Amino acid sequence: MATLQEIILEAKNNNNFIYRGCAFENYDLVPTLARKLKIDVSFAQYNIYSDVVKKAAERGYSEVGMNGLADGLSQHYGLSTSYLDWSYSVYVALYFAFTSYIKQFVDENILGQHIDLCKMHCLRDDFNKHKYCIYRLNKTLYDELKNQYPKLPLIVSDTDHKNERMESQQGLLSSIDSTRVNDKAKIQSSQIKILADWIQTNNPSDSLKHIDNKYLWNNETLLEKTTFKLPQSDRNYLQKCLKENGAISTKLFPDFEGVKKNIEFSEDYNILRDWEIAYKEAPLHSNFISPEDLLKMVNGNQKVTNSRLNTDHLEKGEFFPF
Repeated sequence: MATLQEIILEAKNNNNFIYRGCAFENYDLVPTLARKLKIDVSFAQYNIYSDVVKKAAERGYSEVGMNGLADGLSQHYGLSTSYLDWSYSVYVALYFAFTSYIKQFVDENILGQHIDLCKMHCLRDDFNKHKYCIYRLNKTLYDELKNQYPKLPLIVSDTDHKNERMESQQGLLSSIDSTRVNDKAKIQSSQIKILADWIQTNNPSDSLKHIDNKYLWNNETLLEKTTFKLPQSDRNYLQKCLKENGAISTKLFPDFEGVKKNIEFSEDYNILRDWEIAYKEAPLHSNFISPEDLLKMVNGNQKVTNSRLNTDHLEKGEFFPF
């Protein structure tokens, strides 16, 4: 488990890595399309289905005059693909981890739910102790590996600068070349596991060593998965960092979607503040909160809330208070 500050400092000190942020610690490196299909679908069938979607998308993008390669456009405009998003920016990766969790948390736990005082306390605990994860892939080391093994099944495609969203997000894509995988490979397997199995099968004298949360090649870290939490002080710090480094909705989505996401995320965050979920409790030596004030807080009395609790600050980030 790492702190937010450690993740950011490590990224500042080493520019060899690209990053992928995930809303949940158990997320693996499996594309959306693979997760949607049956587990017994072969890579050959998977490739056929992916090609059908790609050709249909290419026709559509041509008709509406969108610039960029079809694969990147599909990935960045919400279609299910056989690709995974990465970014040269650790801040972009952290943005996606954080905002994806906020949306899912509100949709599943708040909207349309009856929330009493007991449930509110449980949701606070869940939100403040939630574990995210971030992957970092050593792009420099990957390029060396690719040069040594040109038929490597893991493909990392660089930024398509004609794709405005991909350009704004400093994005890259990773995928598996289905014509190069082992016969026993499964589409729901992690991309890094498929790579490790391929090296072991095709080059027995070489290997990717899997040690704890890392994959090593030539005793260097090729891939690392790091879990982290965002207590209130870190959430406030993260919002400040994201804004300072341009990792906000209107910058990462330079179209109407960015405006929409900014407003929707702000609405969701304000809901979490109104329910006293995105907060930090007052120190133990403070006066205890009376039952009357607790009831007012549950009913959304922001004046009482601000006097009793340290709620998350929205003024320093992209989210704004209503």
